[in-house]
Amino acid sequence: MSSTKQLEVVLRYAYLHGFSCEQWSIPTKECLNDTNTENELCELLLSSIFSLTKVSDPLLESYLTFATTGNNTIDSNNVKTSFISLETFISQLVQFGPSTVSKSPTQWSYILKLLLVLLSTAIDTDTVVSSLQQGKHHPWVDLLNDLLDLLSCVVAVGLYPDQYCPSASPAHSPITLTSAISFHNTQNGFDSQVSLQSQRSMSGYDFDATLDLDNTQRMDEDVKEVKSVTESVIEERKKGKRLVEADNAALAAQIMIYLVEKKGAKRIFEVRNNQRRQHELGHEPWLSCQNRLIPSDQFIRNNAVAAVMQNVHVQKLLALVQRLTDSESERRMAVHMKYHELEDEGTARAMPSAGIMGFLYHMVQIRPSLENDFVVDQLLKLQTVKGSFDESFYLELWFTALTGLREAMLNTSCQGPPVEEKNKEDVEKGCSIVVATNRLLWKSLVLVKLPAIISKLQERKKLSSSRGIRKSLKEMNPIESSLRELKAFTGLLNACSQPACCFEYYAPDSMSSTLVDKITFGGEDEEEDDIMKMINDMSYSTDLNASAVVKAIRALSNHDIYTNIVHACKRLGFVRPKVAAELLKSNEDMMEIDESIEAKASPSAVVDQNIDQRMEILRTNLTFAELTELLHIGLVSPLHLQRIIDFIIQLLQEKTIEDDFYSVSKICDTLIESPCSVDLILQLYTPSDLLGPLERFCNHWASDQSINDIDMDEQTSNRRGSKEELEGIRLLYNKFGKIWNLVVSVVKRFKVYRDLNKVFKESDGFAYQFFSRGSLIYGQDIQDDRIERQINSWLSTLAGRGDDLDNLLQTTKPQDLLLMAPTIIHRCILLYAQGQIQNDTLMGMISYFQKSFLDFTQMSILTTLCDELLNGESNIALACLRLFITSNIPLSRQTNLHPILGSLESLLEYKRQEAPFLRKEQLEENEILIKEVSELVNYILKNFKIEKPAAEDQFHTETVTTAVTPDMLFEKAQMMFRYIVKSGRSMFMSDVDANTNRLWDNKPTTADQHVVSHYLDMVLFETALEIGGSHWFVTMIVSEVLEAGKSGGAVRAAELGSCLLSTPLMYSTNKHNSSIHLLRCLLQDVLPASLENCAQQNMSFFQGQTLGVFTSDCLVLMQDKNSDAATKLGQSFFETLVIDGHHSRKRSQQEQDGSRFADWTQTVTQSAVWRGFIKGLMSNPMIEEIWPDAFI
Repeated sequence: MSSTKQLEVVLRYAYLHGFSCEQWSIPTKECLNDTNTENELCELLLSSIFSLTKVSDPLLESYLTFATTGNNTIDSNNVKTSFISLETFISQLVQFGPSTVSKSPTQWSYILKLLLVLLSTAIDTDTVVSSLQQGKHHPWVDLLNDLLDLLSCVVAVGLYPDQYCPSASPAHSPITLTSAISFHNTQNGFDSQVSLQSQRSMSGYDFDATLDLDNTQRMDEDVKEVKSVTESVIEERKKGKRLVEADNAALAAQIMIYLVEKKGAKRIFEVRNNQRRQHELGHEPWLSCQNRLIPSDQFIRNNAVAAVMQNVHVQKLLALVQRLTDSESERRMAVHMKYHELEDEGTARAMPSAGIMGFLYHMVQIRPSLENDFVVDQLLKLQTVKGSFDESFYLELWFTALTGLREAMLNTSCQGPPVEEKNKEDVEKGCSIVVATNRLLWKSLVLVKLPAIISKLQERKKLSSSRGIRKSLKEMNPIESSLRELKAFTGLLNACSQPACCFEYYAPDSMSSTLVDKITFGGEDEEEDDIMKMINDMSYSTDLNASAVVKAIRALSNHDIYTNIVHACKRLGFVRPKVAAELLKSNEDMMEIDESIEAKASPSAVVDQNIDQRMEILRTNLTFAELTELLHIGLVSPLHLQRIIDFIIQLLQEKTIEDDFYSVSKICDTLIESPCSVDLILQLYTPSDLLGPLERFCNHWASDQSINDIDMDEQTSNRRGSKEELEGIRLLYNKFGKIWNLVVSVVKRFKVYRDLNKVFKESDGFAYQFFSRGSLIYGQDIQDDRIERQINSWLSTLAGRGDDLDNLLQTTKPQDLLLMAPTIIHRCILLYAQGQIQNDTLMGMISYFQKSFLDFTQMSILTTLCDELLNGESNIALACLRLFITSNIPLSRQTNLHPILGSLESLLEYKRQEAPFLRKEQLEENEILIKEVSELVNYILKNFKIEKPAAEDQFHTETVTTAVTPDMLFEKAQMMFRYIVKSGRSMFMSDVDANTNRLWDNKPTTADQHVVSHYLDMVLFETALEIGGSHWFVTMIVSEVLEAGKSGGAVRAAELGSCLLSTPLMYSTNKHNSSIHLLRCLLQDVLPASLENCAQQNMSFFQGQTLGVFTSDCLVLMQDKNSDAATKLGQSFFETLVIDGHHSRKRSQQEQDGSRFADWTQTVTQSAVWRGFIKGLMSNPMIEEIWPDAFI
């Protein structure tokens, strides 16, 4: 007889004769001693117990209790030696799991009580964790996973009993004790669930006797009686079953909480997953538990048993499972502890963080703007590094953007402090163009770019997050909650809601339009129309600038900034209309109207309708005036800016595909006359989106391609004071010039020339080659016989003033003329210097390029004249410059006079220094030249409204910060970093310095309202990096981080420093200023040197911890899914680290450049600053997610 059969016979005999558990255990132990049949015994006992579905049997339960605990009852707190281990019991119990939970609730009530006692003395968490850390497999990981999954099923049955119907007995269960000795009869009406107690009383019955079938048939009376009591009995049984299931759910929830909180289940799974992350293996049961306990079906959740749902243990379990499945929440808790260790009093009140502040200021101040996908990825990593929840993170974003807008608002002429009568004349001149454009960029960030970015952030989170408890529709989502919190900061919001003052406020440096003139100056004293009248005006008026439209646009412009933010978010769909109304608390004193009428009557709807009409007209008949007014609507009403810019970009692409040269030229002309629109376009789009469609015309357009086309819109040709009528080839050149001027303007203003590959696809095309090579002089810099022949033709024609210039234009490509123009000017000057032509002839030849249809050549011509001024014939070049500058013919809008001023002042200073060494006759010529140069400089300063710097100032760097000169650039950059770390969010919360002018300027300025002065200037850091180089830049940041670790502001120093290193400050093909090179410089050069120095100076543990947090943030923020450069660099860095004094690391050599990571000396690794540095690195939970073996 097999050992399993022996155990079954012993159990049946003991049970039928009523043996106690001690009596039963004696022969059972003998069977177990002969063979190891522990699993078979456990399975036999469980099968026997679960065979009873409606009653329990104390005798069988006592057998199982004694076998697992060594005691008679499960009430005993002292678990003795047992012959069925807990591991065996759980592994066998799992096999009976879901199929018996709903079918046998009474049996599970006993099982759960037994489990609670057994688990109280089992599972040594430290032993399990230690085994896992040594790379060994431990059986309790799988057992815990299965047990938690089984217990969650018990809780789910209590919560949602209707979803779990009793099923048949397990197919694998053997013929058990109860099935062998009970009278299981399947005939209708016969109750097969006979108590084993009654079965024992029948043990003497003769089973072989003949059965009297007549006496076993039911009578009709019996059937009627059964039917009358069936429904009530079923209802009673169902109630009793539900009560037992509810008790089981509460007890199972209590056990699950006990396993997580007391037995370290969470810790065990975390260690296990850290060991197997590289193989993408996971053992956490939380997600499967969540799927059972919190089903995705809303109907199921709504029908949960209220009594069970309200149980304190069940509620705690649901919250616990929800938190365990939210890995982001767990990560935030870890990061919060990291920040808690570094925080000081100054840091605690600093909101928003320095990292977010630097990143958003970068989006406005650094050109070109960052791409949206990069922004979203970087913000997600910033949030992860900070450990912020969505509501607080979005609130920080709003705070940062509004802080920048407030600083921009402060510096407009309208918002300046009261002035004395004698200074009013200066203030009444209107807004500064630079200041007004800066304000537009910040307003666009707040109302256009940031809402779109937050919308993409929320979409990305929905895709990546696991399913959890869905919020009620009555609850606010994170964005709505952040806006509700933002509303309380009325001081900041009111400061950003200043009224308009002049045309420049709306459209700085742009051509005026009828629409903006009406908005700015007209109709202020007119009686406001009511809503219904406005609707009628829009329905019957064909005037696109009707009073209803003007008033609607003005109403949107006059909204406070908070109202505009809410409306912008509502238009994007992530703030619901009811929530928007609640946030704005719009209690209108008007009759209730239908929602559709109300939507049509809103100012936003009126403007939308007007924009639709304008777009329809522009698609069929593109005109300069209509396109200008459409752009101006976007400038005045930022809520519609994104839609208008999208249309402009789409229209440009469509006209390019259609090869509509005139329309493309007209779009470019409109953008040239509205430079602030180009700024806003390139804040929302990349330069390639704007210049990509134009590359084709720049490279391949020729005059014969459009000679037969007709342009009916004459407005673009004759509006800048020129009385010249253009037609034929001249008109075509003029049209090409509009396209080329826009391309040149964007390339120069936004520094696209640093990396032309991102913009131009044809590397051998004209545009790419022109900007990569610069101006060339044929015959000196380059040789080309074809171009030489054309140059000679132009020189002879210009000198002869023949009538065949138009014929020459027809045979010359505009691209060739751009290449030839510098050489033509250069040779004209040489001809005059050698006396081959007269002054009148020279001026006539030069003046030809002042024609409006050749203004696209002026930039290269003026550059050539400046070179001649300093390196060639100064007197002749000066006369030519005077002709261009002082003539009645205006310069091209793209002409930048600052390089010309610089050349004139350089020549002036050179001549002054040269004077003491000249002879008398040379001295007279020198004085005449100095006088002429001085007169031209004064003319430029006066007529072009360029402010001359103070005498002690030199050259102003390209930065919005005032009065930063080369001799103080590095000092000011380091000072700005320190002040941002020490002084909180901005100058409005700063105890250090309340006025940025006092911080940056040696002397107070007299016209603060004309100055762009932000407390954080990313352009200053960009300039410092470009001039000082990567090594100085990284060293400065590390020194300030260490200083903050000593004197306060550690968190902000780590945030700002990691932002400056991980966010590209310069767009250049020069890899030595790229973010990845800055990271390499930090890890291979600056960190080893700094830690060596810190160890020698006995710097503190806390300073090392601050440096470690900064380094870990840099590594995490630099990690890119599309590139493994930062990942490989970080891997090599971690391989060289010395953890806990172990020096078994290998030296790592980079394959590409041969650079090598440092070998850490014993002096460094045994210092306090090193221990703090390692702890700071380890405090970032994302490090081990990206580099699993970083600290092994």
